Amino acid sequence: MNNLFSLKGKKVVLTGAAGFFGTYFAEALLSAEADKVFCVDVSEPGLADLKKRLGASSSKQVEYVVLDQGDQKMVAKVFGKLAEHGVDVLINNSFVFGAPTGFAPARGRIEDATFEQLQKSFESGIYWSIQATQIFAEASKKSDKPLSVINLGSMYSVVVPSPTLYEGFDYYNPPGYSMAKTGLVAFTKYTAAWMGPLVRANILCPGAIPNDEKKSANSEQNKNDAFRQRMIDRTALKRLGHPNDLVGTVVFLASDASSYITGQMIVVDGGWTIV
Repeated sequence: MNNLFSLKGKKVVLTGAAGFFGTYFAEALLSAEADKVFCVDVSEPGLADLKKRLGASSSKQVEYVVLDQGDQKMVAKVFGKLAEHGVDVLINNSFVFGAPTGFAPARGRIEDATFEQLQKSFESGIYWSIQATQIFAEASKKSDKPLSVINLGSMYSVVVPSPTLYEGFDYYNPPGYSMAKTGLVAFTKYTAAWMGPLVRANILCPGAIPNDEKKSANSEQNKNDAFRQRMIDRTALKRLGHPNDLVGTVVFLASDASSYITGQMIVVDGGWTIV
């Protein structure tokens, strides 16, 4: 059973590696004995912090790659080089949170969301995953080596944010986020259908997991006890999630334990979307 869930011998590309989820994903991949983890992120300081967190003992297992996925030509060049290593797993975890995608404190509600905000949401929320998948899937096809693609969706890939959750607060979750993450579900299924059987693709949809550790676009609401309690009350398991609640599913989808699973949406949300 341990061998079934082991990532020994596997090479993984993880985007958004220096982010809140990415940090925990990187740790989990190393714990599962991944042969190599290419940690990709736009933030050089963030990757430096991740390197400190993972420690010197992981230096042979990890390669840190500074990359702005908004630069399509550079992505093609860098990912093309990484693909030459024979990548087994691609985890599309990156997204632009903040004013560019309409998150607080910027204006980005449905009545005043701008074209630029929606465009950036679709670019980072869908296209970045598409371009990465195209590159690594093509390499997989040429080498006849299986590839597992894991996309990061959201509970808002399944339902839209409830207006009552945000009633009385200045917080909100912009429409572009839900639309992009829902679109990513469709792309995941499309990938599974059209790029199989060599390429498997699945999407992990996390629930309410506030970022208490890193500065974020929603850091103020994460510290608001009244808002947090509202989220807890909305969740069937009556607690907020943590990235540690996701890592088991990530390792499962990356490993041979999920070898007959493709095109699926796996929702890890404490029961948020069941009612």
